[in-house]
Amino acid sequence: VMILQRVVMKFGDGHADVRSTNFRLGEGEPFNPFLLGDTDGKVVAFRSDRSDLLDPKYPFVVSLDGRPIEVCIEEWIPFISAGSPQLIRRRAVGLLREVSMWRRIDGGGGFRDIERKMHRPFAVELVSKDGKKTRTLELKPTDRKPTYREWPRSESRLLDDNLGYLRLARMDNRAVQEVYRWMPRFHETDGLIVDVRGNGGGSREALLALAGFLLGDKESPWVGNFAVYRKSSKFDEDHLAKRFMRRLDSAEWTPEQRLAIDRAFATFKPEWQIPDGFSKWHALVLDRTGHPQEYPYTQEVVILSDAGCFSATDIFLGALEIHPRVTLVGTPSSGGSARSQRFTLDHSLIEVRCASMASFRPNGWLYDGRGIEVDIEVHPDPTFFIEGGRDDVLLAAIESLKE
Repeated sequence: VMILQRVVMKFGDGHADVRSTNFRLGEGEPFNPFLLGDTDGKVVAFRSDRSDLLDPKYPFVVSLDGRPIEVCIEEWIPFISAGSPQLIRRRAVGLLREVSMWRRIDGGGGFRDIERKMHRPFAVELVSKDGKKTRTLELKPTDRKPTYREWPRSESRLLDDNLGYLRLARMDNRAVQEVYRWMPRFHETDGLIVDVRGNGGGSREALLALAGFLLGDKESPWVGNFAVYRKSSKFDEDHLAKRFMRRLDSAEWTPEQRLAIDRAFATFKPEWQIPDGFSKWHALVLDRTGHPQEYPYTQEVVILSDAGCFSATDIFLGALEIHPRVTLVGTPSSGGSARSQRFTLDHSLIEVRCASMASFRPNGWLYDGRGIEVDIEVHPDPTFFIEGGRDDVLLAAIESLKE
C-alpha cells in the first residue's frame, strides 16, 4: 500500500488517496499527546484541547525525539500529493501526530518489542519566540488520536466599526443556510469579512449563494471556473453537473451568461494542454440566484484564507477573488479541484481515489499544485491555535476595511 501511495502521490492530485481495510496514512497508534500547527515556516505545539500552548514561553518545536522537526517533515513528503508547497507542508505537519511517522525503530526484536519501543517516552525540544532559549520536555505517547476539528471556532456576528463577519467552516448545506441567515443582517454594514480558514471543502452551493449577493445592479455575471473531465463509459454527459458546470455550448445559458463566457474564454490559455480523451470545455458562471433574501451588497469584502482551505473552498476563493470588491487576506489555500472517483483494485482490494477532472481558473492556472494566492499575506500568531489567542489575520482584515 505504501509503495502505491508513493506512486499515486507523484501525479499532484490533491484529492488522491490510497487505503486498504487495515491501512490509511496517518491512522496508526500511538500518537502525540498534543497537536502541531504551522505559521510562517515554524511549527507550533499546543495542547489537544486547545486550552494553551504546550509551553507558552516556548511555542515552536525544534526537534522530536532528537530529530530536527524539518527532517521529520521532509521524510514524509514522498507520501503526500506533489501539490502546492502549502498543501504539502500542512499535511506533513498533520501526519506528525502519528508517532511512527517521525520515530525511528531500532533494528531487532519482534512485534511486541517494536510496540514497546513505540510507546516509550520521547523528547520534544522547544524554542522561545525570539529563538534565544530552548527547553526540552519528556512526554509519553498516547493511544488516543488528538483531533484538530473546526478552527477557528468562531460564529458569524456583527463586529465593531459596523462590519459583518460571516464564518463558513465547511462548504455544506449549513454554510448555505449561514449565508442566507446573515447576509440580510449585514445589509447596512460598512464592510464584510468572510472567514473560510480551515474549510476543507464540500459543495459549491455556498459560493453560488454568496456570489448572488455580490452582484450590484449594474454588474454582470462572471466565470469562476473552466474544466474538462476524462471521458469514461462510467461517466454521464452531465458528469460535472454536481459542480454546477455546463458545457460552453449549452442551450441553458442566458444571453448575459453566454457573453460572460465568451469574454472569459477569449483570453483563457490553460497552463496544461488537454490531451485526447477529455470532454469539451465546461464553465461555472456566478450570477444572481433569485433567492428571496438576495440583494446587491456593494461594500468591500475581505475573505480570510489559509492552507486549510481546499477543494470546493479553493473554488470559492478562486472565483470570488476575481470580483473587484473582494480582497483575500491570510495565507494561500492548498489547491485542489478534482471531481474525484473511487475504485478498488481487483486482486489486492486496495482502494484508490483519483481525479476525473482538470480544473482551471479563468487565468489558465490549475487549481491543483498552486492554490489561491492572497492579496495581503498575514501569518497567524502562535497563540492563534488556542482558545482566546490572538487572531492577527482577522485584525488585518478589519484594518483593511477601516482604511
